[in-house]
Amino acid sequence: MQPKQKVPIVLVALLFVLAAIAEMATGRSRVVIDGDAAERTRQAALARMDGALARNDVAAALRSWDEAYDLARRSRDWHALVEAGDAHIRIGAAANASGAAAPRAREIYLAALNRARAARSVEGVLRIAEGFAALGDREVTELALRIADSLASRGGDPAAALQVETARGRLLPRASGLAQITF
Repeated sequence: MQPKQKVPIVLVALLFVLAAIAEMATGRSRVVIDGDAAERTRQAALARMDGALARNDVAAALRSWDEAYDLARRSRDWHALVEAGDAHIRIGAAANASGAAAPRAREIYLAALNRARAARSVEGVLRIAEGFAALGDREVTELALRIADSLASRGGDPAAALQVETARGRLLPRASGLAQITF
């Protein structure tokens, strides 16, 4: 591997580790509330956020998102963090600030990736790869697909391996339309 190729991979790995450390530091320091009640409250906050976005009230949407995100961090569930990342992107789009929203969404997706990997969820890792692909982050999309491939291989589920390959084809289109020639 060329030295120039190692730098982005090392940076992605470093970001992944930092996100994991941040998640452990912030996620475990809070009091955990009843899971079902927290989930209902989180879903209600997301619904309020979407309602605020429909009214073009970005400030109210951010307040509701903040509540939903706080509950997502405490839930220890990758689904909740993915929904928080997706919601943050929607707020950025509504405020014509998609570029400004992307770094925070990326952090949230990294934390979700850590949780999905820990839960050995091929489904979760693939869903998070979609989030990174939507952000245009090809390197982390590739990393997530490698993690999903590893989980699918360890799980021994041929359907999961097929899901990973299907996602790879959808999320990482070839840069060129030329056919590959193999010898």
